[in-house]
Amino acid sequence: MKRLLLLFTLIASQLMAQDLKKTALNSFNNQKWEEAAKNYQKYLKKNDGDSSDWYNLAIAKSRLEEYEDAIKYFKEAKERNYNKQFIYWGISKSYAMMKDLTNMLTSLNEGADDGLGTYALLQSDPAFSDYQDTEEFKKILKKVELNAYPCLSNEDYRHFDFWLGEWDVFVNGNKVGENSITMAKGGCAIHENYTTARNYAGQSINFYDPIDQKWHQHWVGSGGDTYNYLETKRDDGMLQFESKFMTPSGNITLSRLTFTLLEDGTVRQLFESSSDEGKTWTPAFDGIYKKRE
Repeated sequence: MKRLLLLFTLIASQLMAQDLKKTALNSFNNQKWEEAAKNYQKYLKKNDGDSSDWYNLAIAKSRLEEYEDAIKYFKEAKERNYNKQFIYWGISKSYAMMKDLTNMLTSLNEGADDGLGTYALLQSDPAFSDYQDTEEFKKILKKVELNAYPCLSNEDYRHFDFWLGEWDVFVNGNKVGENSITMAKGGCAIHENYTTARNYAGQSINFYDPIDQKWHQHWVGSGGDTYNYLETKRDDGMLQFESKFMTPSGNITLSRLTFTLLEDGTVRQLFESSSDEGKTWTPAFDGIYKKRE
């Protein structure tokens, strides 16, 4: 009988704890921060809870501007392996709101070394606006940027950067078009937007594929011409591609495209075609890119 009574007591206690946790979460979801904080504290006083319980309590405390408590509970969540991105962000922002520059920078730096990638938030959140012009903050922000956008620091993805810029394109000294070569956000792709004074225009997306470890260029021109170029050769200041190409008559030939950075800072773009599966090549377009002034 005594064992049965203990069992009923244990079950009742567990049910009450789950009900309290559910009530706390409901208050949290409805942004009733004071109620949420009180209910989570009651629940966690007798129950260890999981990492999300401690994190939600930390968030509730931060919304109540009780930042010292928030930091304490963020650390409890971290001990229970809550997502470290959110933890570092929460702790750093709490210190920022407390105007505690030293601990804020320490927390941010630890986070940056541990993969923190909240680059956009660090730039836009008003809590950090007073610190964004300091050299210490800028150094940390650079590390966070590289965490958020790993392509920026990868040499393979940066190989084609010599083509970036606003260019006038010349053939035999005559201007034939303009080309805007821009880096996509994050640095994992390069976009080309080519225009001419006549009807023709075209665009391409250029990217490094870590699976085949080659550069790719997918081009679509306004005349319906398409190329799916694949890297065939790469060297410092040089990148070469090949693609199959369908001529207006319906024949399929090979196209070779070579970009070369020249000593004066211009870029040579050489198109060649082959109708014998690459045994021989014929120049089709030999252009020089000059930076637009």
